Amino acid sequence: MKFILIPVKELSTANERLSSILSQAKRTELAYVMLSDVFSAMKSSKLADRKVVVTLDKKAEKIALKEGFEVIREEKQEGESSSVDQALQVCKMMGAKSVLVIPGDAPLITGEDLDFIFEKEREENSVILVPSHDELGTNAILRKPPDAIPSRFGHDSFRKHKEESEKRNIPYDVYKIENISVDIDEPEDIDNFSLYGSNTKTFKELCRLGLIKQKVEKSA
Repeated sequence: MKFILIPVKELSTANERLSSILSQAKRTELAYVMLSDVFSAMKSSKLADRKVVVTLDKKAEKIALKEGFEVIREEKQEGESSSVDQALQVCKMMGAKSVLVIPGDAPLITGEDLDFIFEKEREENSVILVPSHDELGTNAILRKPPDAIPSRFGHDSFRKHKEESEKRNIPYDVYKIENISVDIDEPEDIDNFSLYGSNTKTFKELCRLGLIKQKVEKSA
């Protein structure tokens, strides 16, 4: 079975790198809006057999359950890599043959993007990597089996995930997918996002917050 997994940290402290432009309350609100866009993409995937969220955030859990997703509840978090790797073991026990991990802060992702990755999955054990726009981060990773390689999220994770695959002789493929590569971590990411994300809830929220100026069409 093919699984999608989204790790969601405690969003009351989310988006610290946006602290220069937004208060914590607004950063948290923005995080839930971005997650809503990602949830919409996950819900529309046609090839995923099961859709799972791993979190200790009670509000995120409630939203996930309302959307019909399964939830792996955490008591504590020791970092994204640890959360994901523990959740991957649970998914494997649930019958997962492959698991696609995606972030909750890349609101341009679509169900078609997710299904494209599943379509590229190899018959044999393998890994698929989708880098962030700067190719330092890993914005999506499919592992077959779920524990094919350990998670190395954080700075330069794209390189580290490739190295883990090579060390274990696991073949990997890299796909650059624009919708997945654009996330919102830093203030400068907002300008980049504004070029693409006008149909998302996140775009509307950033307009409401005054961080994006909505274009007004002039009549002829």
